[in-house]
Amino acid sequence: MGTFKSNKTFFAAPALIPAIARDIVADFTNDGYEVQSQELMSGGYDISITKGGMFKAVIGMKTALKVNIRPNGSDGIQIEAGVGIFGQQAIPTVISMLFFWPVLITQISGMISQAKMDDRVMVIAADTIARAAFSQQAPASSGQPTAGRKFCTRCGKSNEADAAFCSGCGNKL
Repeated sequence: MGTFKSNKTFFAAPALIPAIARDIVADFTNDGYEVQSQELMSGGYDISITKGGMFKAVIGMKTALKVNIRPNGSDGIQIEAGVGIFGQQAIPTVISMLFFWPVLITQISGMISQAKMDDRVMVIAADTIARAAFSQQAPASSGQPTAGRKFCTRCGKSNEADAAFCSGCGNKL
């Protein structure tokens, strides 16, 4: 995982992509971020998450998190999330380096703290997949209690509470 970029494949049905995108948009919107989501013809989503006032936009220092969610075969979802500066603002950024270096120090520290935003996207996706796997299992009709069970965020399989690894795919729980 890079400093400002994460890339992960989840082993889940691509039909969950709209729910994952919806949860990411809702989570960041609730925290005051500006979020734009676009559905792609491939069944995936492009999401842009920005934060920064007018001053930062003028000097070219408005930061963004770019999220790309796409199907990966018939049983996988590929998610890429990376933090950066809007590319179309490269010239204002270079000019601002010469005149606004005190602002740059603050901006760089802000980007470092935002580096965990990409990890946050992955946690939201894993939670959405786990909720979907949990809701697909019918504990009332199976007669097996679900209390104390662990659900794999990779494949959604229910495991014993004391299991260290998933019995379905071997993923560490």
